[in-house]
Amino acid sequence: MVRNVPTVFMAFLSFSLLSSAVYVFNDLKDLERDRLHPVKRKRPLPSGEVSVPSAILIGAFLLILSLTSGYFLGWTFLLVLGAYALNNLLYTLYLKNYQLFDIFSIALGFVLRVYAGAVAIDVPVSTYLFLTIFFLALFLAIGKRRYELLLLGEDGKNHRRVLRHYSVYYLDQLMNISATLTLVVYTLYTLEVSRRGMVFTVPIVVFGLFRYYHITHNLNRGEPSDDLLSDPLILLSALSYALVLAVVVLR
Repeated sequence: MVRNVPTVFMAFLSFSLLSSAVYVFNDLKDLERDRLHPVKRKRPLPSGEVSVPSAILIGAFLLILSLTSGYFLGWTFLLVLGAYALNNLLYTLYLKNYQLFDIFSIALGFVLRVYAGAVAIDVPVSTYLFLTIFFLALFLAIGKRRYELLLLGEDGKNHRRVLRHYSVYYLDQLMNISATLTLVVYTLYTLEVSRRGMVFTVPIVVFGLFRYYHITHNLNRGEPSDDLLSDPLILLSALSYALVLAVVVLR
């Protein structure tokens, strides 16, 4: 396990660099709209803190570093890395404007991250784990869309075209479905793995999902990049999960 740590770190670094390059490209593409957004206008590019030429150079540099680090992990890893880049490119240019295709593209990005890690250390990916990550990513992406719809109101259709095809009620139903599928499939995953103690993580996952649902429906928030890293109960869930997982793996 210890000998895989450098490989895992390299894979993490490569994907982090690529994700950053993708965000730069996405911000360049949506620059004018982001300048009118109540939150996104504070980002470095829309606010003018970073110039367009500088952003292009930064994005290109990050992309080169990502591909270079990924090269040392083999061609299969590079292939997954390329699929991730292609998915994000299609999302930025087309898919984010189409109902359901947008959230499915986001979920696919997280699934590709899992497969990249598995390829890097040459281990198989459980079907149940693949489905768990997919449904969980859908759940979070739908919550994000719901938050955007509430935050921007009628003006949201001008900032993100796909919001014209969503409603709060419709997104609520999709969240219910994806949360249910996440819990069912994750429970099956814990029963499939050889370490039976994994089943004790199920209540923690249930608590975390319920908490995020509370955040989106009772606190009118739901931006995953903010709430998952700032909400005390979400952080407590993550810490508890890590502790139980450590006990199960190391016992």
